[in-house]
Amino acid sequence: MDTKGGHAGMRRGARAAMTALVFLCAVSLAGCSGGEDKPVVPADSTAASSAPANVKIPGDPEAGKKIYVRHCHYCHGTEGRGDGPVSIGISPHPADFTTDTKRMAKTDQELFKSITEGIRRDIGGEAMFMPSWRLILTEQERWDALAYVRLLEKRGKEKNAAARRR
Repeated sequence: MDTKGGHAGMRRGARAAMTALVFLCAVSLAGCSGGEDKPVVPADSTAASSAPANVKIPGDPEAGKKIYVRHCHYCHGTEGRGDGPVSIGISPHPADFTTDTKRMAKTDQELFKSITEGIRRDIGGEAMFMPSWRLILTEQERWDALAYVRLLEKRGKEKNAAARRR
């Protein structure tokens, strides 16, 4: 019986788990917020995601994509499906912007607050965690990241609808 393949697979799994752990520790430390920087929320930012298409949040999705790739895709994945490279080590899984209708039904202001302050709470007995980005990203960068998340949400919904029609 060849045990080399099994051991190599275990080593790769252990390496992936260690990488995820190191990344989560780094994000946790980087995301710890001690500042009292209160964001100024634009008046039109309270529009829900189900608002008419002509309602815009004050962010630029193109600028947000750069921020997302630099900071968010590790957990949320390149398409926002919660399948980033370190998501395997996170429980519960990071949000899937394309199918999680409960989370994505939040207003832009609520999501902006989650990005700014982070998420640290128990939901149904499972701890949820997302670091605060207040001290890492400027207010505009957080709005830009949110604009890109909303774009990923829209693209994901369109892709899911097209798959159901097939």
